[in-house]
Amino acid sequence: MSKNLFDDAIGEVPPSTVDVDAVIARGRRADRMRRVVSPTLATVVAVATLLGGVAVVVLSDDDAGGSAPASPPSTTTAPPSSDPVSESPCAGMTPTAPPQPEEPAVTEDRLTSVLNDVVSDQLGPGATLEENPDAKNRAGKRLGALEAYHWYSKLKETKNGCRGGEDYYLARASVRSADGTGSVLVLVARAGGMGSSPDIFECDAPNVEKPDETSCETETTPNGDLVMRTGLGAGGEAKGSRTLRVDVLRADQTFVLVESANMATSGKYPGPATASKIPLSHEQLKQIALDPRVTMYPEG
Repeated sequence: MSKNLFDDAIGEVPPSTVDVDAVIARGRRADRMRRVVSPTLATVVAVATLLGGVAVVVLSDDDAGGSAPASPPSTTTAPPSSDPVSESPCAGMTPTAPPQPEEPAVTEDRLTSVLNDVVSDQLGPGATLEENPDAKNRAGKRLGALEAYHWYSKLKETKNGCRGGEDYYLARASVRSADGTGSVLVLVARAGGMGSSPDIFECDAPNVEKPDETSCETETTPNGDLVMRTGLGAGGEAKGSRTLRVDVLRADQTFVLVESANMATSGKYPGPATASKIPLSHEQLKQIALDPRVTMYPEG
């Protein structure tokens, strides 16, 4: 697991940015893989790159300013193409999981309540969730602790690549305890891209130059959920800061990313640690991601 993949995974919100050239390169690389291996392999994209190969989000620096409609539709549609292995940089960047059964505002309220309960259950004694300085909506309004916000914009193909394509729920909180102030982040989305093949739900080659700063392992639960655990440390002035992350592709086609760091804001741009311990362990992050309430498809 490399720092570059961590940087790709969670963009700065707001504003969100993307390296268009990198997105195009990843899309073309994934297309070549599909031709050789399987037509179901996913395109890996920036910002909320699902490390299991399930692409759900693409952000763009020219998308700030409110391309999200007031009541966004529950599904998104990819640019028309008759070629399933098209070289279009936008190919495979929309969800393929079943449509969202709720209105986005309903999902926001439900996930906000659920995440506060589920995460609080995993925190140690005396730890509390607080508003995170990084948690803002598209208009720049501060959000509450683990207040879920639907980031949505239509996917548009431009002459320079892709623009928009957001469709996920993001929640953040700072975690205050006797160990200091750390953070937790949760992203929930419909699985998508060109598929969710387990063939590419695997770790990168180890970083031989910095073996103590990165870690990665995968597993499949008895229910068929794919789980990837990753860890990232930092050197230099940020030495001592560390982020743990769990990505889960659930059997119900919900993707959940849960991340915790010993920094009060987030691990996107590691700074000096503000807590002596990371608030949540890999196992606790996994339990949050696998909680049946943290889903895009609630029963009943």
